[in-house]
Amino acid sequence: MAGGTHHLSFPQVENSATRLNKEKEDIESRLTQLKSMIDQLVSSDFVTERASGKFQQDYDQWNNGARQVMQGLEGMSQFLKTAIAKHRELDASLSGGAGA
Repeated sequence: MAGGTHHLSFPQVENSATRLNKEKEDIESRLTQLKSMIDQLVSSDFVTERASGKFQQDYDQWNNGARQVMQGLEGMSQFLKTAIAKHRELDASLSGGAGA
């Protein structure tokens, strides 16, 4: 970013990192509830020779994909936290530099 603009609002970025993590936790909770519901459904209320097994298989595949979304949210949250920490370190380091 040579010659580019650089602006970082620490509180706003920290808030976004926290929110991403909270959303991840909310999704995780809902996925756990859904998994329980689906497991109950295919074990007692939707039992067929083939269709219920295929439904369970498709749901499990979807659930795995949704859990990857959660990992992505966690990764983005961690990235923002690291960016804040590194910028604070740089700011502290530079504050003792010129003329010291």
